[in-house]
Amino acid sequence: MKDSVRKVLWVLLAVFMVLAFYAIFNAGNPNSLFRLIVADPGYDVLITLILGGCVFVLVIALTAGRKSSIRHLLEINIEYIQDLRGKGRSDVEIAESFLTEMGSKGGLLHSLAKWRVLRYLSKL
Repeated sequence: MKDSVRKVLWVLLAVFMVLAFYAIFNAGNPNSLFRLIVADPGYDVLITLILGGCVFVLVIALTAGRKSSIRHLLEINIEYIQDLRGKGRSDVEIAESFLTEMGSKGGLLHSLAKWRVLRYLSKL
């Protein structure tokens, strides 16, 4: 996706998020700014759901084509990884070494990151 399109989508996301936030806290309010567009407060919930759907679609559009930072770091270091594999190091050892260098200590996030690194290493 081009940078200009991406920037427009980010701006649209910000606008829709502000509108959705406003709609959530002003649903049913007779003095809401939405009364300028829709006179009946009965449609406020529908408007809020539509705005939330727009936010969801924009977030998916912005994150779908994004390359993982972990994958990018592994691709940059592919020669070093292949050298380690040539020396007999397993993917688990390489993943642990990689995460240690990134400062990951342990716990749930460490386990999730290790799973992702192992998945990417299997594809390299």
